[in-house]
Amino acid sequence: MLFLLWVNCTAQNNPDLKRTWHWYFGYNAGLDFSSGAPVAVTDGQMSVWKGSATMSDTAGNLLFYTDGERVWNKNHQLMPNGNYLINSYGRVQPTQVLAVPKPGSNNLYYIFYTQFGTQLHTYVELVYAIVDMSQQGGMGDVISKQNHILNGVTERITAIPRNKNSDIWIITMKFQTNSFYTYLLTSSGIDTIPHGVYNLGKVDNIGLGSLKPSLDGTKLAAEFCTTDFTVTGGIELLDFEKSSGIISNPLVFPSCYCESYGIQFSPDGTKLYSAVHYTGTYGFEAGNAIYQYDLSVNDSASIINSKTLLDSVWVVDTITWNPVRNFCYALQIGSDGKIYGSQDQVAKLRVINNPNLPGVACNYIDSAVDLSGRRSYRGFPEFMSNYFYNNTSSGISEKNFNIKIIQVYPNPFVNYATIEIAESNINLKTINIEAYDFIGKKYQIDYSVISNTDENLKLSVSAGKLTSGLYFIKISINQKIYTQKVIIIKN
Repeated sequence: MLFLLWVNCTAQNNPDLKRTWHWYFGYNAGLDFSSGAPVAVTDGQMSVWKGSATMSDTAGNLLFYTDGERVWNKNHQLMPNGNYLINSYGRVQPTQVLAVPKPGSNNLYYIFYTQFGTQLHTYVELVYAIVDMSQQGGMGDVISKQNHILNGVTERITAIPRNKNSDIWIITMKFQTNSFYTYLLTSSGIDTIPHGVYNLGKVDNIGLGSLKPSLDGTKLAAEFCTTDFTVTGGIELLDFEKSSGIISNPLVFPSCYCESYGIQFSPDGTKLYSAVHYTGTYGFEAGNAIYQYDLSVNDSASIINSKTLLDSVWVVDTITWNPVRNFCYALQIGSDGKIYGSQDQVAKLRVINNPNLPGVACNYIDSAVDLSGRRSYRGFPEFMSNYFYNNTSSGISEKNFNIKIIQVYPNPFVNYATIEIAESNINLKTINIEAYDFIGKKYQIDYSVISNTDENLKLSVSAGKLTSGLYFIKISINQKIYTQKVIIIKN
């Protein structure tokens, strides 16, 4: 009941959350989040090595999905004009794809995508297509495609709403420059003349990487890749002003010889996660790491120095050169507030269960979500980050209860904590203690009584089998309810 109440309240705050319930990606892989947790689906017809986009309506019904070359409808059939979104001659599959609703329309959707040309990145283009869901009896049709916006771009593309009800910023980056280009999508369509060009931060000489906004749209994180020992990769953090589209204040993190594809802000915007694979001797991709950075600290040096290693993987045996584990590529937040990581041709996804929490308390798990035999690859579907805002940023709150706050110490704790309640001479037979995780799953908590006096009740509670993460302790005594947030950190 608590979980359903939370889902209902947050959906009312932001109904666009349901637009993110369906994912299609990788080798015919898919997920359905409509139950509150990801459930593998195997009906997808798309096999894509990197970028894709999935669009659902605000009721959570699948509308279409695309790899930037083709568009499938909700029945997993190609739309009548849903093939050859790009000029197929001399082209390869698009690497980044993003679908957004046209402001002011209930039926029109824009699909933006970047496509490689024949001479490495020289002819990478930012292009778009338009889907009209009122066509074909509500199954949709591609009414326009192969529309050119900008030549010579990197594969990066993202979108941020300018305001609540209209106008969307489309942002990309020019190849072999440090120039970010912003375009404005309005109810009149996309203005192909850039609204702004911002030359700042790191120059990109490879063209590979992602661009992700924070959920509130005030920050951007860009990734840079390398393919050899002549160009360094890394990440940078920038400020974004939604009303004007101004990009500013670049924080360039230390460079490395690495390929960095996966980047994601935590729901509350206080953490940044980066998946990096280091380039090893003789050109082998030797290792993989997932890092967390704390953005809540006061200065740039502290942010950089807050780097916490969550997982380190040597992908090949240095003696036999046999594969050991696969890379983590894309990182993408889900409607449940968790961050998921794709694995290179693997039938399971990584997950960061509590991404708002610091360090290892974020509860990273290497192989957590089974894809029922389907495989992920280097990409996930992209969504506008604001779809998740106000839904996953705070999770279940004590505001959902008619409660009184209690004291818990120490907090965070490892195995045991003391709970102090300002009630006197309580009938101990009426006590029930439960914990709720981020998505509302309930756990029974073991406890023992320390004291029960005229002033207060003190209890010792056990973390038991609970994993590291954020929980809400709920204590029911007679008809009163007490609750408090707690953090458990297991060694």
